[in-house]
Amino acid sequence: MYWYRQLPGETMELIVFTTQGNKDNHDFGEFRKDKFSATKPDAESGTFTVKDLQPGDKGLYFCALYSYHI
Repeated sequence: MYWYRQLPGETMELIVFTTQGNKDNHDFGEFRKDKFSATKPDAESGTFTVKDLQPGDKGLYFCALYSYHI
């Protein structure tokens, strides 16, 4: 699961990539884990949290999920 944000006047940026069952090792790239958290309990659901909200956090937040069946 991919979580993105788009701040006003800026392009969309990836905040975190999560994988199922990997609760403590999601890829936040350059983003701080003390600012954002994410869970991925199963294949089709997940959560994303912005901690200690500030006016600069205002923007659009998006989730993208890739799912395939064999």
